[in-house]
Amino acid sequence: NDALSTRSANPSNMKCTAVSVKVDADEESLDVCVNEEASGGLGAPSDLPALLFLGLPTKTSVGKNVSRGLRVQYVPLNGGSLEALLTRPTAEISSSAARENFMSSVIDTLVRLFAHQPKARRNISSSNNKRKSNDPAIRLFVAGDRSQVGKSSICLGLLGALLNSGKYTPTDLAYIKPATQCEQTQLVEEFCKHKGITACVPVGPIVYYKGFTRAFLKGETTETSEQLLQKASDAVDNLSLNKKVVIIDGVGYPAVGSITGTDNTSVAKACGRPIPLPNSSAATVRSPAPVLLIGKSGVGDAVDSFNINATYFTHRNVPVIGAIFNKLSLDGFYSLSNCKEAIDMYFGRFQPERTAFGFIPEIPSLKNAREHVANASKEEQLKQALEMANLFVGEFSKHVNVDRIMKAAKEATAEYITEQSSHLLPTTSGSKRPAREIENVSNTAKKSKYSPPTTAVESKSNISMNGSSGFSLTREQVEAMASAAGAAGG
Repeated sequence: NDALSTRSANPSNMKCTAVSVKVDADEESLDVCVNEEASGGLGAPSDLPALLFLGLPTKTSVGKNVSRGLRVQYVPLNGGSLEALLTRPTAEISSSAARENFMSSVIDTLVRLFAHQPKARRNISSSNNKRKSNDPAIRLFVAGDRSQVGKSSICLGLLGALLNSGKYTPTDLAYIKPATQCEQTQLVEEFCKHKGITACVPVGPIVYYKGFTRAFLKGETTETSEQLLQKASDAVDNLSLNKKVVIIDGVGYPAVGSITGTDNTSVAKACGRPIPLPNSSAATVRSPAPVLLIGKSGVGDAVDSFNINATYFTHRNVPVIGAIFNKLSLDGFYSLSNCKEAIDMYFGRFQPERTAFGFIPEIPSLKNAREHVANASKEEQLKQALEMANLFVGEFSKHVNVDRIMKAAKEATAEYITEQSSHLLPTTSGSKRPAREIENVSNTAKKSKYSPPTTAVESKSNISMNGSSGFSLTREQVEAMASAAGAAGG
């Protein structure tokens, strides 16, 4: 502070902010810190820690960039001396010699910073975040046409198949269940631990614990549906950093949670990828996470269930890329081969924009896998459960086209972003947009014919009701009251 207050080195209009960066915090920070300035980095010295000053690009009074771009100057102190100053400041800086040397180095660096005006170079965030911005994680939402259809098992199969493909490492993958009714340990969680997939969140921020629904409606919970969805958004955004694929596990059937405004459609929209819109100051716009529906065995019932559940998502403009049909018999009239033939025929003729990505046979030994893990007090039980998981991954990889799923999810997101970006970009004078585009331009525009009925998230009366009682209850209080009243679940 004393050095920065020096008149010769500190112009009156200079604004300063101090931050610290851990060079090897992740791959991105390493690139930013270590790469040479010519390639968009900071050219950090090998002797760390290091102190540097960044002069950000300045603007003229009319807002135009001038020639002075981003400038970097390191304070000429060796790492050992600087570390001593940072870790033992009172003892070290009290020494007049150490203080004088430090002050002199800082002032000299500041003078060089303002005297040095190289040509403006590439912005660090854009050059070093190139991989993140141009190739962000594929977000895939796995939903079911009913409870216990095998959503979490399919998520496990996807993660295992991606690893076995050799195209992904454990650090490339992430798994999260943003909303759940069950907080018991699931096999997918143990599988992630076993395979080294550390980005695993089996119980997310939205939990339908016993008594939650009625407490929410009475305004006795501490959070609104909008706040819960924001937590889900934040959790997925944080988990997606430096990942290639994020598997988002749904809860129950699509409408589960609709009474609190946190149904699967709302969660898929909240957990989608943020869309960078040029010159837009509006709230974050997201591309909904594309949905992969998990269906039952059979033909007519399986397709009918797929259609009614897919409609629930598409009615809210959430894309459904296709389905995986799970737990099919290997013989009989409804055998896997017979069902596959008929369902493939249906999709090919009537829904060519969607795909039946796979048909998985029923594996008897996997039926009680959840119980095995939940009661895994012994090492052998967990070992057996993981063996079952590996068995399922092997069968999954034989019967499911995972590469095609990833491609479809990526394309669905890209298509949505392209459409929404064009909606919010200004049009040329006299030109007109199609009616459907105009309907989706902003929240203030008239509702699209594809828009859903107002949900708890969108209803101001609901949000104001939540909390209108003037007090809130803790989860423990809600569950205790619900249990006393005989509640079986949320």
